[in-house]
Amino acid sequence: MVRSSSTIKSTIGLIDIGSCPLHLIHNSFKIGMDNTKWAIEEFLNNLGFWFSRSPSRREDYLNVTKTLSNKVGKFIRRFIMTRWLDAGPIIERVIEQWLNLKEYFLQFIPINNKTSINNQHYVQIKLILQTRIIFIRLNFLVFLYHNIYKHILTWFQQTQPLIHLLHNECEQLIRRLFTCFIKEDLIKNKTLDELIHISYHNQKNQKSDSSNMILFMHNMTLFFYLDIDLGEATRRCLYNLSEEENKIFFNDIRNLYTSIAHELLRTLPLENNLLRHLQCLHPTMRLSTTSHKSIMNIARSFPQLIQSNDIDRIGAEWYIYQNENIPNEWFEKSHEYQSIDYYWKHIFTLKTNTGIDKFLALPKLIKCVLALSHGNADVERGFSENAFLLTNERSLLSHASINGLRATRDGVKFFGNGKPHEVSITENLLDSVRNAHSRYCMDLEKQQEKLLTKKRIFTEQQLTNDLYKNLIHIQKMIDEGTERLRIAILSKDFQDIGIAQLLIQDENKKLAIINKQISINNEQSNQSRKKQKK
Repeated sequence: MVRSSSTIKSTIGLIDIGSCPLHLIHNSFKIGMDNTKWAIEEFLNNLGFWFSRSPSRREDYLNVTKTLSNKVGKFIRRFIMTRWLDAGPIIERVIEQWLNLKEYFLQFIPINNKTSINNQHYVQIKLILQTRIIFIRLNFLVFLYHNIYKHILTWFQQTQPLIHLLHNECEQLIRRLFTCFIKEDLIKNKTLDELIHISYHNQKNQKSDSSNMILFMHNMTLFFYLDIDLGEATRRCLYNLSEEENKIFFNDIRNLYTSIAHELLRTLPLENNLLRHLQCLHPTMRLSTTSHKSIMNIARSFPQLIQSNDIDRIGAEWYIYQNENIPNEWFEKSHEYQSIDYYWKHIFTLKTNTGIDKFLALPKLIKCVLALSHGNADVERGFSENAFLLTNERSLLSHASINGLRATRDGVKFFGNGKPHEVSITENLLDSVRNAHSRYCMDLEKQQEKLLTKKRIFTEQQLTNDLYKNLIHIQKMIDEGTERLRIAILSKDFQDIGIAQLLIQDENKKLAIINKQISINNEQSNQSRKKQKK
């Protein structure tokens, strides 16, 4: 019988919370862009490449910008699809510099013969800039980035425990997406399970587009009223398109929305029961009628850590927790909630009238849960910090040095909010600074001692190997002498008998010496290993 992956994970003690949501959400954006065939990524890469390799082009562009306006020309950063938060700002920069880019590529370069008209990058950039619809597409992508992606991608970058909010944030992402293109009556007051089963591919369930748009004029500007959400900047540009271009554009928009929805619904952990139950850890869910059921389900999800007796105690302690009078200051601050670990830290300080902790089993479970990561942002940020530390000039840093530098950075981040001048100068800190050199010297001595011990062990091991080789050789000589003695006795050759006896006696003496040396060497090796462990 083939077991499911969830069964296998539970058997070996793994907790299934799905893949990193950051990657899943960002991949949906990439898939949506790929389905449009707009070639936005190629266009942005060409722009970044054009200015990055040529100082003369950058100077020309700045001069062109000065002739058009007093605004400073800004270059386009390299666009990398795998960088989660880069897409929106880079496209915004292109929109901001749109007139400058058109003047530079469509007017300045052809007139001044600054480059070959057959240059591949130039041809591609020029072709896209001459397309009327490209500016509308860029505005729509900026709207999509701000309205759908920016909040949750930024939210997932936080370092505090957020696993208890993961399911709700994924649900809100789906709701924000559906409100952009699904009819309101189909999503209003609907549960997540009902949203998931909406036929979002069916155009009858989608909001109307250009075929039903209302056109009006205000201050000599044409406006369109549309049901489907495109963003205000996109909507203002639609009057430039022909009927056929409108049709193609809205068809692309629908394909983009549906492909994003399909990918998010397919990959996000929306049906993960553990994540759904983890919402009960939020302070506002304390008095919920379902919170006790949720905490019991959570406890049963950690069979390798939480025993049956602990599960029963957790259920009882949760009732105590629900009946506690908890100050709002423990979970509320000016305009937001306190970190969840800050809240539970205060909860676990509560004691009975006799001075005993009120919660004994619950802290173990909560700490296990809050140790679960809500994404890979912290891990990948660690890789980036290591890459920042290990420059070409510092490629020989030891693991201890890297760990020390990382610990220092984390200390500054924790005690000074990332600002060294805000770290409090305490007496313990001053003592640590004064003793830093002596500790460094002690550490060097320990390292040197470890190296000498390793070298000694290696030498002793080599000596032991040589002794065992000699032992084997002596044993062969004894066997040879014994065989020679047997043959001499059978042939009654007294001269050979004497020689064989002398050979055996001599080798036995050597054997005794070798065995003694092996015993001494083994004892020394054991002592060296004990010192190394200490």
